[in-house]
Amino acid sequence: MLSSGKREWLTRFTVVLLLAVCSLIGWKLWGGSDKLPVAGHAPNFTLTDMYGRTVPLRESDGKVRIVSFHYTRCPDICQATNFKLLRLAEKLREEKSLGDRVLLMTISFDAKYDTEAVLRQYTERTGMKQDGWLFLRGSQEQTKQVLKGFKVLAQEQDGGLFMHSNQLFLLDGSENIRAVYRMGNELDTDGMLADIHTLVKSE
Repeated sequence: MLSSGKREWLTRFTVVLLLAVCSLIGWKLWGGSDKLPVAGHAPNFTLTDMYGRTVPLRESDGKVRIVSFHYTRCPDICQATNFKLLRLAEKLREEKSLGDRVLLMTISFDAKYDTEAVLRQYTERTGMKQDGWLFLRGSQEQTKQVLKGFKVLAQEQDGGLFMHSNQLFLLDGSENIRAVYRMGNELDTDGMLADIHTLVKSE
């Protein structure tokens, strides 16, 4: 027969143990096994790269993808974002995952100006021309549909400038959107790299 003190201790111990088990289950379900919830599904698109090659999004299924938007005449936020992504690409290349397990896909807003030749010149000048990083473009209608699918706004202003949204997207190998980041100097490439690692492990 247990004394009242021992019964109370046993009850408390059981409650603590149950809480610990519940916490562990919750961590496995919502935090430990997959920290990145599905935030939506990417639109299916087919564009061309700077060499004129047709690039369907589905062609890269099974790989983690960073999808960003820019235009080469952008005077500020696009350039800051691309240079941040350049550093991310360098880290991924050092890990030997760029191109093999992870792709960067940068899509131009400016269907009229950003021709294949312009994209080639831009990437050569900036050092962004490398395997595993695709610079894509399409017709005005194709571009409009891609922007609409990602819910990204881009409106041409006077002088060839664009007023546009500032999001870029992390996609898993099944075209699910798993994270959305803000463009510009505040882009946290270390956080992005950690998210990429999480998805690569689960693919």
